Amino acid sequence: MRETEPSAVQPIQILVVDAYRHSREGLSDSLRASGYRVDAVAGSWEAIQKAKDGQVGLAIIDLDLPPAHGVVMTGWDLARIIRAFHPDAALILVAAEWQPQLRVRTEALPRARLVEKPIRPGELRALVKALERESASGQAREQR
Repeated sequence: MRETEPSAVQPIQILVVDAYRHSREGLSDSLRASGYRVDAVAGSWEAIQKAKDGQVGLAIIDLDLPPAHGVVMTGWDLARIIRAFHPDAALILVAAEWQPQLRVRTEALPRARLVEKPIRPGELRALVKALERESASGQAREQR
């Protein structure tokens, strides 16, 4: 009997959160073309609903989210909420402008990476693959 091929493994569910349609669709299309399952939403409230109702293996979150229904919720706030629903979810936090304190804050989060806009599709796919490998090796250690 043949072992399961790596390609037969179900790809992780990715949640893309970005208020800018062009960015959101570009990221989503690039990931879908690589075989990933992607949900894309424009704001924090939709993201919370997706996280509450489904699986999230990776969230790509723009740190500069606009207020929703009069409530200011940053990408950092949303990252904490998603992790509350999915503690093992990886995070890719997206910043419009590079600031050293963002790197420090990101490094304090397990399985989180910081990238600056614009994100190149190849860079994004490589980062997603690296986070998948990190997740797989962490799960293998837990099973031992």
